[in-house]
Amino acid sequence: MTRVVRIHEFGGPEGLKIDNLDLPEPGPGEVRIAIRAIGLNRADGLLRQNQYIETPELPSKLGYDVAGTVEAVGPDVDNVTVGDRILTIPTFSQADYGVYGEAAIVPANALWPWPDTLSAEQAACVGVQYTTVYFALQRVGHLQVGDTVLLTAATGGVGFAAIAVAKQMGATVIATTRKQAKADALRQAGADHVVVTSEEDLAERIQAITSGQGVAVIFDAIAGRTIPTLLDCLAMGGCCILYGLLDSTEPTLPVMPFLLKNISLHGYTVFAYTGYPNFGLPQQTEAVVAAREFLLPRLADGRLQPMVSETFPFEEVVAAHHALESNQQTGKIVLKVHSR
Repeated sequence: MTRVVRIHEFGGPEGLKIDNLDLPEPGPGEVRIAIRAIGLNRADGLLRQNQYIETPELPSKLGYDVAGTVEAVGPDVDNVTVGDRILTIPTFSQADYGVYGEAAIVPANALWPWPDTLSAEQAACVGVQYTTVYFALQRVGHLQVGDTVLLTAATGGVGFAAIAVAKQMGATVIATTRKQAKADALRQAGADHVVVTSEEDLAERIQAITSGQGVAVIFDAIAGRTIPTLLDCLAMGGCCILYGLLDSTEPTLPVMPFLLKNISLHGYTVFAYTGYPNFGLPQQTEAVVAAREFLLPRLADGRLQPMVSETFPFEEVVAAHHALESNQQTGKIVLKVHSR
């Protein structure tokens, strides 16, 4: 029997329960992994609240990010073998293949090597964060050396990954936070400029930092009422990439900036590149290989360092989800799993 966390009731963290399940053998194109650490994402909480991109049948699995070891491989799997240390990237429905557990079955195309230099907790912080950032900045924003990028709500796991990846791409980074207490952490992570939005006017600061030119790319987790301000922050021909919805308010979009500055507002999901079979999205294999070749060497040699905010024992998953919803974290929250 394997302990697996499932959603039994939509709503708060108390709807999560640990069940004892018999895991089947992996099917064609699937792998069973023994899990050492689980990285929590906002998407996990949204699925739990029935606010995610799909509505699961209850009880439902959840989760995308783990570090672990291959236990068994199904037919037609040739990219990993039993005993390989791996981490997962988001190529699947978390409701179908969720990885909150002592072990899980996942598609083989979700597995990357776990760099030896990373702890299990760090490796569990790689999949969603770094692929989300890489495809957004490289494939959507076409970020170039010398460009300036604005990262909003940057103190979560994706934000810290975005700072590091953007710096590796040769960009100048402006990061925002609402809390002055978190500003130093952003600077220490490599942000060239930090704007505390509860105390400073964002558009004015951007104009001052860029000498009136604006930024080439915005990577935004907030949306809502902030969008008109973000459009004011873009340079001529700039691109604002929306990847989150911390503010679900429907914005009023001024048309004139689009016309005068030739700018774009781009809705984005990592699954457009990693794949999501439930929505008919195939994996863009060439793009995923390019991401792996960019990210893994930098993770291995320390140029990219996943930031763990806090760890919880597997058994304290409810407390971990309360911490996730507190928005107090600086980095990513991780569950530690005992080896099988």
